[in-house]
Amino acid sequence: MILKSRITLIKSLGFRYSSLYVPEVVFSDENIKKTVAKFASLKPIRMIAHQPTKRAGVLIPLCVVDGKVALLYTLRAANLKSHRGQVSFPGGMQDVSDKDLEETALRETEEELGIKEGDIDVWGSGDVIVTKRETSVTPVIGRIKGELQLRNLKVNAAEVEDVFTVCLEDLCNPQNIGYTQFRGGFTSMPVFMGGKLRVWGLTAVITYRLLSSLLPQKAYCHTVRYIQPVKTKSHVR
Repeated sequence: MILKSRITLIKSLGFRYSSLYVPEVVFSDENIKKTVAKFASLKPIRMIAHQPTKRAGVLIPLCVVDGKVALLYTLRAANLKSHRGQVSFPGGMQDVSDKDLEETALRETEEELGIKEGDIDVWGSGDVIVTKRETSVTPVIGRIKGELQLRNLKVNAAEVEDVFTVCLEDLCNPQNIGYTQFRGGFTSMPVFMGGKLRVWGLTAVITYRLLSSLLPQKAYCHTVRYIQPVKTKSHVR
């Protein structure tokens, strides 16, 4: 895995556009409507050709911490069967009792963090992301009402090892964002390094798509580059 830091830092950004990150702007009715429409219009991502039978829903939890808009992330417990020890958004596999994947995301969020459905303002969902693990993941945007206090969460230690937030300004700081390209991979994926833990993989992809929908280009304009792998000729004796 090769981590590529962004070559050209947009130094002019700095904090000149800090007003674009404040709750009054981000959570305005106009911006919510724009965000939901753009997020829903993004093309689905498919890492396998066929349609998987497993379906999951994840919540992208927007919140306010110390007066700043942030995203909430979890660190999955080390004892879990899949994705253990990875940074993720709250969510999980659809249950037969769930009427849709939005309900799945909300149910799993309450099970993992104790945040009740009534404490989340759901904005809308994006198109599916089909992973190599043959799971169709639907991301759901939701705002946690009020000011978030991490110490008040009822964290399920059997599923979640840690919880942390990263404010939008740190997520969008050019010095904290880059991309990862796996050897032999067909694509590159964003990486966010402005928080307590590095955010990469599927969670970073969802973060990238959310930020691109939520904020204007002058506030977030991260480009994920793809470098064509070099093909070497086999040595002939």
